Amino acid sequence: MEITINLKTVSTIVAIVAVIIGIIEGLNVFSLSGLVPDFVFYGSLAIIIAILGLLGVYISKMDIRIAAIQYIILGLGLFIAIGYYGVIGCVIFIVAGVLAIAEYVQTKEEVTPDKKLFLIPVLTIVIIVLFLLASAGLGVLDSMAASDSVSFSGLSVAISNDYGVTSGDLTGTLNVDKDFDYLEVKVRFYNSNNLTLYESYAYTGSNVHPGKYSVDAFYYGNEMPTKAVIEVYNEVNGDPIHTQNVNIN
Repeated sequence: MEITINLKTVSTIVAIVAVIIGIIEGLNVFSLSGLVPDFVFYGSLAIIIAILGLLGVYISKMDIRIAAIQYIILGLGLFIAIGYYGVIGCVIFIVAGVLAIAEYVQTKEEVTPDKKLFLIPVLTIVIIVLFLLASAGLGVLDSMAASDSVSFSGLSVAISNDYGVTSGDLTGTLNVDKDFDYLEVKVRFYNSNNLTLYESYAYTGSNVHPGKYSVDAFYYGNEMPTKAVIEVYNEVNGDPIHTQNVNIN
């Protein structure tokens, strides 16, 4: 007895599974975020992308080719939105798209082209791009707000050379005007040729609230530095949100 596999049906089932997995992955990002704005934003985008998979299921009844395009776009969009958190949903969406293409190639299903249906994958791309652009814009604004919320006062450098060894400290006060989950102050000491002589951590704190915090960066080397660059980070391995130069006489 010959068994015929209807790839359209299989593709539809796989797409529905991808929708469910995508929503779960988006919610998982929420659970890991601790309600950090960036994670909430991208988790929301992942859920929206997954739900748009239902449009692919709807389209598949009229044009399997456009449904395949929709599935592949959603798979890639899910990965772009939440990275490796969305790998499973991404792969399943792409599998659904490949199965849909295989169904069309196998059956050469004749359909009456409806150009309006192409608007759905196009609008899907537009939605994903707009969300990503909005995220980039919000990220810039958040970075600017974070930069304006930290400053230094009372900076003082006391470095001397004793018995052929140069050592000392850069001290001061870190002024914080908003809550931060994490703050780190790093100081790099340079010579007159702009070569890094020494790096030191002046402050590290979690759940930092508005207030004043003492900073103290130790220096140790063979020559007197001419400049120190203070960098403030609000995430590990991130980019500095605030930088300040201090000349050393």
